[in-house]
Amino acid sequence: MIMPRAIKGLVQFMFGLALVCLFMYPRMAPMIRTSRALKARTSTRPAGRPAGQGSTPSGAQRELIVSFASDVSLRKNATLDVREEFAVHSEGDYFRYGMIRDLPIDSEARWDRRLVGEWTKDTGIRVKILEVSEDGAPVSYEQGSDSGYEQLRIAPWEPLAPGDHRFVVRYEADGVPQFLADHDQLYWNALGHYWRLPVDEAVVRVHFPPEVPADVVTAEAYAGGRGASPGRFGGTQLEHSAIADGLEFRAANLGPAQSLSVSLSWPKAFLMPPALGPLTRDGVLLIAPVLLLLYYLIVWLALGREPQRGTIAIQYQPPQGLSPSAMRYIRTTGCDGRTLAATVAQLAARGCVSIEPQTGNQAGKYKVTRLSGVDPKNLQPPLAAEELSVYGALFEDDSSSVVLDPKNGGPLNRYLMRINIEVQKRLNNLYFTRNARWLALGTFASFLTAMGMALTAQGRNGDRFTLVFLTWWFFFCFFFLGLIAVMTLLPAIGRAMRGLGGAKEVAIGSLVVAAFGGGGVAVLWQLKSGASLAYALSLLALVVINIAAFPALKRLTPRGRQAREQIEGFRMFLEKVEQDRMRRVDAADEHAASSSEFVPYAIALEVREAWGDHLAEACVVVTTTR
Repeated sequence: MIMPRAIKGLVQFMFGLALVCLFMYPRMAPMIRTSRALKARTSTRPAGRPAGQGSTPSGAQRELIVSFASDVSLRKNATLDVREEFAVHSEGDYFRYGMIRDLPIDSEARWDRRLVGEWTKDTGIRVKILEVSEDGAPVSYEQGSDSGYEQLRIAPWEPLAPGDHRFVVRYEADGVPQFLADHDQLYWNALGHYWRLPVDEAVVRVHFPPEVPADVVTAEAYAGGRGASPGRFGGTQLEHSAIADGLEFRAANLGPAQSLSVSLSWPKAFLMPPALGPLTRDGVLLIAPVLLLLYYLIVWLALGREPQRGTIAIQYQPPQGLSPSAMRYIRTTGCDGRTLAATVAQLAARGCVSIEPQTGNQAGKYKVTRLSGVDPKNLQPPLAAEELSVYGALFEDDSSSVVLDPKNGGPLNRYLMRINIEVQKRLNNLYFTRNARWLALGTFASFLTAMGMALTAQGRNGDRFTLVFLTWWFFFCFFFLGLIAVMTLLPAIGRAMRGLGGAKEVAIGSLVVAAFGGGGVAVLWQLKSGASLAYALSLLALVVINIAAFPALKRLTPRGRQAREQIEGFRMFLEKVEQDRMRRVDAADEHAASSSEFVPYAIALEVREAWGDHLAEACVVVTTTR
């Protein structure tokens, strides 16, 4: 019993740890950020990077964005090549933690919902930084995400010295143009709304590829805060002018958190839409589950297929060396309430105990009494290990009798667990193989792949730590949850459908799976928003494939196939020859039935005889072990 309890404890610990981390991280994240900010304020730093021009313009006493120019080049394959050049004046206050440029890529940053009504939370936009420079010299940077913006931290945590500075940022954006039903559209919020400084001058130039003539383009542009449009929240509509290969838009004297946004549309067929949107751009992530599925398919073809079934002949005796519980395990590849009932009935048939059905208000219970003068360890032929284990568990407190109560699942659970331990120890290597080494290799490779995906993914709505943590949480928790569902809930559903009880198990198991499953769906949605749809689907597929592989790769050995055929032959004998005799015994005396030689086997093999069914139903328990 030590090993199953240890495994159960490990699973509970993993779930508890994951839940604690899941609920604590949102509360700790602001503290972590605050700590970093305080450290940045109090740590000893250089006086600051030298300013580009080294002096403050005469009369300029406020910090501002002096100018902002964005050149957006639209390519034939619907990607954007964006070059931003912006000049700022610093007084050492707003930029005391360095220059931060927030690139708006999420629908929440796209303030005009009238223009982008078909946009969803997951825009599928990817940003690849190509160049970052300050005052003409390359500079270090960090890339992250925050509140729907791709955040670029230029020379992070280095205070920007008072004076004028000029920055150039060039990046590639994929997934920005929208391919709607009757036209294509480009909506671009050039500045975003996170700069809490005024902007003296802003200009956006959109350059079209030769495939898109300027005369087919319909253009609109607005300046203002989030949600602004002409006549609403102070929005201003802007005019545009033609340039050699596109259009130019200008705005002046923008207030803090105000932006310049353009909306361009043109007839379809000028640009090449991606076949599956974000799935095409991140389709490489889907290679991992495909390779994993191929790996398990090869393992199954080589090692997972069971030996071919032979001819079944009637057997007039139980297969040699197999107890009723062992026969049921080989036949159903699991232990359940019938396994326990068959084991107790076998103890009665061997003269170790007597079984007395209770009546009156105790109806449905069975009293098992130890018979004196019998030493189960010295019987010939000897009892099976699981029968000795259950006998010891029934009378472990030196009592002379015990009542099997179907409403008290705790003791029954312990008895069944003992059976499962002994049966698996005795049969698994001889009659079954789980191909455990290949399963462990596939699971470990999947975990490494998931962590690699998290460390290299282009995050959008969370920092790298959040993405890695959520990936770890989803993989481990849902891997264990899936195994629990496969090993307990599905067999319980099967028993309930066969009328063997288990409705309570199904209800409890479904509630647990639904609770964790709901949390998993939320985590999966967060991963979809924080990384991509392909990322979330790939991670889900890795977990599902590994869970499905556990039962799929368990198979009978040649010896197990032979034993199963002998068991089926003996079951045919019980059904066709012995059933009438046992039914007459049942009708005459249930006490005599309990000592009938073949009753334990009839219970284990589900031969429909009344006494065995009643005892089996009394032994249906909360746990079914596969």
